[in-house]
Amino acid sequence: MTEKCSRLLIAEHGCELAQGLSSWLVEQGHQCKTVDNIKDVLMTLQNEKINVLVMDVHLPEDMGYEAISIIKGLHRKLPIIITADENNPEQESRIRQKGIFYYHVNSFGLDELILAISNALMRAAQ
Repeated sequence: MTEKCSRLLIAEHGCELAQGLSSWLVEQGHQCKTVDNIKDVLMTLQNEKINVLVMDVHLPEDMGYEAISIIKGLHRKLPIIITADENNPEQESRIRQKGIFYYHVNSFGLDELILAISNALMRAAQ
């Protein structure tokens, strides 16, 4: 039985998250693209089929939370996972109101993020 290859877009400054996830992604047969600015996120979403977006909370340069609304406007059903370095309940609440799939605090570890990505991929496949 062959599984459909899924494409993840990881948007972050640097590549730490993508590197941490790379072995799991390869094992699962997924493809991953990494970008480091909101312009490239939007361009990629317009030009490529992406199943899940994982985006650092601080990526949208001076756009605040508007970037999530713009992305949701382009792809209403795209699961968006937002990652954050610190647990900030006020920030998390504002972001969740934008209709994201999952809010991940990086200190919780990669296992929780991998579970969220797996769930998002299952949802995207439906």
